[in-house]
Amino acid sequence: MTSGSIAALCWLVVLGSCDSEQPVSHAPEIDRLTIGYSALRISLPIFVAQERRIFREHGLEVELRRYETAQPLVEEVLDGRVLAGGFAALPIIFTAAARGDSEVRLGLAMIEDAEHPVSYLLRRSGDASLDSVAALRGRRVGILPTIAYQRWLEAIVREAGVDPSEVVIVPVAPPHQTATLEGGGVDALFTNDPVATATIAAGVGERVGPPAPVPSATHEPLVFGSFLVHPRLLAERPDLVRRLLAALDDAAALIESDQEGARRAMTSYVRASERPFVSRYPDARYLQSAHFGDAELAGAVRSMVELGVLDRGRDVTGWTLHAEAPR
Repeated sequence: MTSGSIAALCWLVVLGSCDSEQPVSHAPEIDRLTIGYSALRISLPIFVAQERRIFREHGLEVELRRYETAQPLVEEVLDGRVLAGGFAALPIIFTAAARGDSEVRLGLAMIEDAEHPVSYLLRRSGDASLDSVAALRGRRVGILPTIAYQRWLEAIVREAGVDPSEVVIVPVAPPHQTATLEGGGVDALFTNDPVATATIAAGVGERVGPPAPVPSATHEPLVFGSFLVHPRLLAERPDLVRRLLAALDDAAALIESDQEGARRAMTSYVRASERPFVSRYPDARYLQSAHFGDAELAGAVRSMVELGVLDRGRDVTGWTLHAEAPR
């Protein structure tokens, strides 16, 4: 081959492809997705995945849509107005799904146990007469105004040998709980964050009884909540769902290894009035998707039925999602 032919061939390399074995580099494809979140501690894996750019590492450009509480978030995922979101308490998910006989897919789970409390039983600070759960007999107890907290409180006092009818249960909206306890409207509160930690930090309340009263009463960890995916997103974009779950799994692993850093990642997502107390939140525990399957979800449903949180069971076969093989 002449030198002129070699030069011509090199120009072909520039203009086209002279070496078919040489790899061609492409920028990684980025998928965009809107994810709803409740502005509460339960949504911690979402906050960590966004702040630490874990979603981006899995090829996702995520826009977060804020909901002040989990109820409207769950309703919009079930309706398909937002295709993924969380985290939300299981009683909220299943109560909403039962109304329209809707289905949803769930991935990961927030777990409550003695080392990772979610709900708190608080007495008014300095009230030494209320020194145990059994001392709630004849007392007024303020609760989050949900059937779950009512049934859970009944289980807690029953385990302590108190008939639930001997306790006056008073539903109190979260914004009024601290003031109601301080003013004597109730003798105790059964609630969760952000109210619980803020009430303790303000010197109004202090814990009474075991650190995680529901798991203590039922003698097993409580599957508190999960992340929701609409079935349409799974059907249309299974690979996207796989990467979404993988990102949340990575966030859950990071939470376990760096609880303090995870709390810092939460700060900008909660309400401004709650940010000073974020560092005081307890450690959180999440089951990654590989460890939260249909059997674990079915067990949680049975427990909710036994406690009266749900009025009937439900077949949840195929409801849970795994990062490696969403279905």
